[in-house]
Amino acid sequence: MRRGEAVALLKELSAEHLILPSWVLIEQRKPDSYQLCVKGNYNRQDISEFLQKRTLTFEEDTRKGLCIFKP
Repeated sequence: MRRGEAVALLKELSAEHLILPSWVLIEQRKPDSYQLCVKGNYNRQDISEFLQKRTLTFEEDTRKGLCIFKP
């Protein structure tokens, strides 16, 4: 996803009360593609359902937290 999409996604996740971030990182995953990494409180099932509707996926990383990206 583009960097602006990652920022919009973070805002939407927060507005829907799906995540309570304590730390946020937007980093380059591939050339011209970014991922949103968030540490904080969230429900894995709710996040999964939310992201499936938007054709996004995630992985959980012990250092970076929840990382969301386009497959």
